[in-house]
Amino acid sequence: MAAALVLLLPLTTAPLHAQSARSSPPSGIPVDTTGLGRGPHARMHMLLEKTLFQVDVLTLEVRLGATETERIDVLIAAGRPSGEPLRDSVAAVALGAREAWARLEFKRNVSLSQFLDGVRDNLREATRAGVIEPRTFRGISDDLPVWYAFLDQRGIHAGDQMYYRIHGDSLHTVYVANSGETLLDQVDVGPERRLSVLGGYFAPGSDFRDKLVDSLLSGA
Repeated sequence: MAAALVLLLPLTTAPLHAQSARSSPPSGIPVDTTGLGRGPHARMHMLLEKTLFQVDVLTLEVRLGATETERIDVLIAAGRPSGEPLRDSVAAVALGAREAWARLEFKRNVSLSQFLDGVRDNLREATRAGVIEPRTFRGISDDLPVWYAFLDQRGIHAGDQMYYRIHGDSLHTVYVANSGETLLDQVDVGPERRLSVLGGYFAPGSDFRDKLVDSLLSGA
C-alpha cells in the first residue's frame, strides 16, 4: 500500500461498536453539510495511488466551513506568490478548521491490517508535526483493532465510503458499505477528534496535504 492509506478513526474513549446495518442505501449525503463554504476555494479533492504500481486506492474530497473558506479567499485575493508560502498558509487554515466535511471512496479492496497500518502512518506524521500529543498517538494506535473490529472479517471493499463531519470539537463519522448498508454512525466529542483527522490530511509530511491544497489553488 501507499505510505499511508488515510486517517479514518472515530476517537472514542471506549470500545467502538458499529450500529445496526441499514438494509437500504441512505438517502442523500449521510452527514450534515449546512454551514460549509461555497465557491471555488471551498472544496479540495485528490486521488491516492499505490506508490509503486500507481494503483488507484481511494478518492478524497474535503470541504471547509464558510469562515475557513472566507479566510482562504482573502489569502488568494491578496496576491501572495504561488508555491510553498501560499500552500502552507492554506494548509494552516484547513488544519485549524472548526467546520469541515470529508468523503472518501475506496477504489479497491483493503484488508483491516493494511487499513490500520495506514491510519498509524498518518497519525505518526501528525504527531511529528506536533498536531497531536505522543500519548494520544500511543493510545489510539493500541485501541485501533478494537474500534474497527466490525471490519475484522469483512475488510474494506471497493465502493465503500467514509464520511466525516467536524463541527467545533465534535466528529460525526459514518461508514457506508458498497451495498448501501451503514456499518458505523457515531458522534464523538473532544479536540483530539478534530485534530487527529485534520492533522492526518494537512500536517506537514501527510500524503494528502499537497494534492488537496493544490487542487484548491488550481481550481481543478
